Amino acid sequence: MNHSNAVPDCILLQWFSSSLKKTISNFFSKPFFMSNKSIALQSSEYTLLLTGFTEWLQLLNYSPLSIPVLSRSVYEFLQYQQATGKEKLEQLMPADADSFIAQLQAKEKYSAGHINKEIQALKLFSRYIRETGRSPVAFNLERLKDARGKPTWLSKVEIQKLYDVTAQTILGIRDKAMLAVYYGCGLRLNEGASLELQDIDSTKKVLHVRKGKGYKERFVPVAEKNFEAIKLYLDYARPQLLQQVQTTALFIDANRGRPMQKQSLYVRVKQLAKKAKIKKKVGTHTLRHSIATHLLQSGMKLERIQQFLGHGDLDSTQIYTHLLNDATWVLQNTYNKSNTAKQR
Repeated sequence: MNHSNAVPDCILLQWFSSSLKKTISNFFSKPFFMSNKSIALQSSEYTLLLTGFTEWLQLLNYSPLSIPVLSRSVYEFLQYQQATGKEKLEQLMPADADSFIAQLQAKEKYSAGHINKEIQALKLFSRYIRETGRSPVAFNLERLKDARGKPTWLSKVEIQKLYDVTAQTILGIRDKAMLAVYYGCGLRLNEGASLELQDIDSTKKVLHVRKGKGYKERFVPVAEKNFEAIKLYLDYARPQLLQQVQTTALFIDANRGRPMQKQSLYVRVKQLAKKAKIKKKVGTHTLRHSIATHLLQSGMKLERIQQFLGHGDLDSTQIYTHLLNDATWVLQNTYNKSNTAKQR
C-alpha cells in the first residue's frame, strides 16, 4: 500500500478510537491469595495488620502471584519499624515510609523498578489502614524514574501499517484477530495466550481475562470492528487451522494445529512489524502501550484506561501522560523547525 497520500495521523483509525473509547466508557460505567500461614513478627499488632492486609488484597481480587510479593514488602517495612523501636501502628508517620525507601536506595543494589514495587506495596498498605479506619496516616511516596526508559509505542499510522500487511488468507485472518486482542483490547502477552473459546462473550462483546497480572481476572470490552475480526477468525480461520486437534485455545499454530505458545505470538507480531518496515522495537507489549497512548490522546480519563488495562495502581497508568507529553513536544518542535526553515 502506498502511504504517500495516507490519511493524517489525527484522523486515521478514527472509527476504531471513537468506537473503543465509547465501548470502554459504557462498559466500566455500569480482587489476591496467600497461604493462611502468616509471617511472624515480634509485634502482635503488626502481625494482625499484615494478616488483615493480605485478606484485604484477596477481597480486591489481586492475583495469587502478587499478594505474597506485596505482603512481603509490607512485612519488611514493619520489620524495619520494629528495629527502630516502633511496634504500634499509632507510632507510624509518613516520614517512616520515606526513611524505609531511602535506606533501600542507599544500598545501591535495588533497581528503580524494584523500589517502585516497594512503593506500590506501601501505598496500598496506607490505603488499607485508612479505608479500614485503623489510621489516618497516608504515605505520600512518589515513584522513581526507571532507568530503563519510557516504553515504546506506535503511532496510529504505524498501527495501520500493521493491519495493511496482514494477508487475505487464513493466517492473515488470524493475524488480524491477534492485533484485535493485543492492540484493540490491550492485553498482555500471557493474557492473550491464555484466552480460550469460553472467554469470548459474543452477547456482551467482552473478553474474560482469567489470568491477568495484578487482578485475578477482569472483563475487557471489545470494540465492534475488533469483535468482527475475532468472530471471522473463530468462524472461518480457526476451524481450518485445527487439523484434527481438540483444544479450546483461541489462537492456533499454523503448522501443527495446536495452541500457540507465548513466544510464537510474540514472534508473529515482530514479523508483522518487520514486514510493515517499522523500525522501532515492536512486541505485543508495544501494542498495549500504543492503545493506552491513543486512548489518552482521544481524551479518555486515566481511571478508565487503568480499568481497561487491568492496572492495580493508577501510578502504572500515569506513564502514558509522560509519553503523550513527549509526543506533543516532538510534534511542536518539528513544526517550529519546519516553520523557521520556510521563513528563511
